Amino acid sequence: MAGLIARTTYMKKNILMVLGMAVLGLPLLAMAADFSGSWVQDPKSDRVPEPMWLTRVTPNARGGRGGGPGGRGSAADGMTVKQDASSIQINDVMGGIRKYTLDGKAATQKTETFMGQAAVTAKIEGDSFVIATSRPYGGMPGNVTLQISEVWSLSADGKVLTITTTHDSPAVKKVYKQTYNRR
Repeated sequence: MAGLIARTTYMKKNILMVLGMAVLGLPLLAMAADFSGSWVQDPKSDRVPEPMWLTRVTPNARGGRGGGPGGRGSAADGMTVKQDASSIQINDVMGGIRKYTLDGKAATQKTETFMGQAAVTAKIEGDSFVIATSRPYGGMPGNVTLQISEVWSLSADGKVLTITTTHDSPAVKKVYKQTYNRR
């Protein structure tokens, strides 16, 4: 009988501990930012260069590159973001679509020249959405590696999205900051 009471007490403690962790963990899940919505780029934003050798934008349905030559399009451009618990989809006004699974695992994508492959990871880190890309850079695949980091963050009121993009190659490291206003 004493053994049964001890096991029951042990089980109750474990159940209470699991429930307590679940209740305490809920606010952490609720704190994750939701980037869903329509966004218009602030004209004062930096232009992130995306010539053919740097871009990681996938071709749009019409076969063109999203963002136009040499950048992500004009400062008046916008995007629509759809986010759920496991993925984010970004649609730009030029028809480009980027889809990310938020598991933090590397996925491979063909580069625009189809001569190499890039490794892309995406995940939510606290209140930020982080995309990390490692890809060959240069005239031929594998000459050097370019690291691209995109960190998304929201203002406290959720009306301003800031995207900080870092291009890091053996020759130079450049940081660009773009801001978007919620429509």
